[in-house]
Amino acid sequence: MEISNRDKIINMRIMIMCAWKETFFSMPMPPKDAPLKLLLAGFTHKDASYRIVRNGLDDIYVLEYVISGKGHLHWGDKYYTPTAGDVYLLQPHVSHEYYSDPADPWEKIWFNLSGPLMDALCDAYRLHGVVYFHHCRLEKEFLDTAELLRRQERNFYQEFALRIHRIISLIDLWRREHPEVRKSPEGIRLKEYLDANWQENISLGALASLIRKSPAQTLRIFQKDWNCSPYAYLQEQRSFLARQYLENSDYPVKILASMLGFKDEFYFSNWFKEKNGISPSAYRKRFRESLL
Repeated sequence: MEISNRDKIINMRIMIMCAWKETFFSMPMPPKDAPLKLLLAGFTHKDASYRIVRNGLDDIYVLEYVISGKGHLHWGDKYYTPTAGDVYLLQPHVSHEYYSDPADPWEKIWFNLSGPLMDALCDAYRLHGVVYFHHCRLEKEFLDTAELLRRQERNFYQEFALRIHRIISLIDLWRREHPEVRKSPEGIRLKEYLDANWQENISLGALASLIRKSPAQTLRIFQKDWNCSPYAYLQEQRSFLARQYLENSDYPVKILASMLGFKDEFYFSNWFKEKNGISPSAYRKRFRESLL
């Protein structure tokens, strides 16, 4: 069902951001001494161009639930592919980037939060450094919290804090029911190998030999543990690192192509444009103009 058809937000006061298909909630001003502050909240609609990049300097928690579609998330040196039913909680002072999958753009509901209560909740529930919760189905809780924004009744912030606490406690319950140690040793070894050899052209056969499984078994193991194929994981890592080099270095495209394991700059440029919708040179130019 499309977000626009959801009963809970039909009458919500909104404004539309022009850059992406995104709906923002109208929010009350928080009390000056509020332990939890809602900085921004809204819905992200299906938009293949949607992308958010933060450098990790902001004191902000980003709490999001994916309703449909798929996206890509980089948090520090970690990479995830959130899909429908997933939650992620991005914590302050770590650079991150997340964006829609071009072939299946996501819809999601999100809250940008700050304040000592969020620090305390992450401490109490041991969530520091844990950001991604696969199939943690909390759509009702997120929509109920959004409904508070529509009503904006008296004592909104007290009730809002209770709703956020409930979401965090349910995330903790999900973690206890789905321990991270359930990732297979083979899946962990495969990911570590890809992380260490991302410049290389790695075949499925080579990965299968690494863990002494058949190619089909290897593919199933990686897909189950990391929610994507080894090929998709490797391609996304390369795309992310290519953007980082373009943003933070002056290396010519020809040199970057070699550093990233491509046979020549023309193949790299075509590949980069296919992944990001823009050529490497144009991406660098646009990024630097955005800093002016």
